[in-house]
Amino acid sequence: MLNITDDKSQLKRLIEKKAQHPYLLKFIQKPSLDEDKLLLLWGLFNDLDVKGEKRDQYITSTMLVQIALDTHEIVSNSGEGQELPEVLKNRQLQVLAGDYYSGLYYQVLASVGNVEMIRLLSSAIKKINDNKIILYQQGAIKDIRLLLTTIKAIEASLIHKLGSYYKQPAWIDVSEDFLLLSRLHAEKGRYLETGQSIIFDILRDIPTGGLGGQDELAPQQEERVRITFEKCLGDARKSLERSMQKLAKVDDDLKARVKVLLEQTASIANSYVKEG
Repeated sequence: MLNITDDKSQLKRLIEKKAQHPYLLKFIQKPSLDEDKLLLLWGLFNDLDVKGEKRDQYITSTMLVQIALDTHEIVSNSGEGQELPEVLKNRQLQVLAGDYYSGLYYQVLASVGNVEMIRLLSSAIKKINDNKIILYQQGAIKDIRLLLTTIKAIEASLIHKLGSYYKQPAWIDVSEDFLLLSRLHAEKGRYLETGQSIIFDILRDIPTGGLGGQDELAPQQEERVRITFEKCLGDARKSLERSMQKLAKVDDDLKARVKVLLEQTASIANSYVKEG
């Protein structure tokens, strides 16, 4: 009999295999699986004692939705205005690939007649896309609370909907806090590496209540933004530590991943203090 870790690894391989399409893989990159969300889904369903085939179907369909969303995100973030035939073909195939992965999730749930789960995930997709529009629409976010709420909705709505359906508020809190911190961590790394980050861009535009403003010098503005971001990072870290305590039982792999994320986030915050 396989232990928990092997079961999880086996499920990951099955999802990746299901998402593969020989023709698409000739032209676009292999779809990546968000292992953090897989860990959270695994923990949720095992805590509910939903195991075996039903658990695998639910997790597989949810992860296929995530792959579809991530694939469409690649298209929206790729360069615009490039008219080379090979570039256009790649973008078109990315769109088709995202649609293909969406179709697979319908197929998995339709095969077992689970219409309720299809509705549940469809509503999560709508919420995610609505919040992506808010995130990328210039001037739509006026304060930090809305910014963080929007990121949580984008990152955690799939698990949030499942947690609400099964009345598991602790898993909702953990998922939102974990995935918010993970996103902030990734954005900080992107900013340090490239100087670009959608979150930093929004923080620059958020009204400062009389601090700074239009007359604020660029270096002063950047320092203020970085300090604000660091506070968001620290608050998210503390929130995750608190929410983890609400879970009655936690998978060892999730514990280990949370520990790594907390340590990495603390390390990034410390590096910023030294840098500043």
